[in-house]
Amino acid sequence: MSSLKETSLVSMASRFLPLTVFLLFVACTNDSLGEPQMGDCDNLDVTYVSLIKPIIDESCAYSNCHLDTAPGIYTSYNGLLPSLENGEFRNRVLNLKDDPTLGMPPDFSPANKPSSLTEDQLNLIRCWLDNNFPEE
Repeated sequence: MSSLKETSLVSMASRFLPLTVFLLFVACTNDSLGEPQMGDCDNLDVTYVSLIKPIIDESCAYSNCHLDTAPGIYTSYNGLLPSLENGEFRNRVLNLKDDPTLGMPPDFSPANKPSSLTEDQLNLIRCWLDNNFPEE
């Protein structure tokens, strides 16, 4: 009698196995995380003075960079303004951020300086630029 039950269970399992495999395949192929979303700018009051200047001072405005030799002097809002207005700052910091030499900060930054920005810093900069880069 137990042999009959075992045969019946094997038969039932073999009938449902293809359906189970199909459902698992369909479920797995339809999974998607979607595009990562950056933070919401509506609830942020991002100005140059309040949040952006410290990022620039640490990552951009130091010797042999945007302090004395690289294009633009980033020690002040007015020094940064031409790069903001022509879109170069957005392009190099956000659009080209993963390029090791064109993205800013570059991968060859000095050891005591960051060679990339955090997602939070990038989001603050993006919000600031999208809001026409207010000074105060």
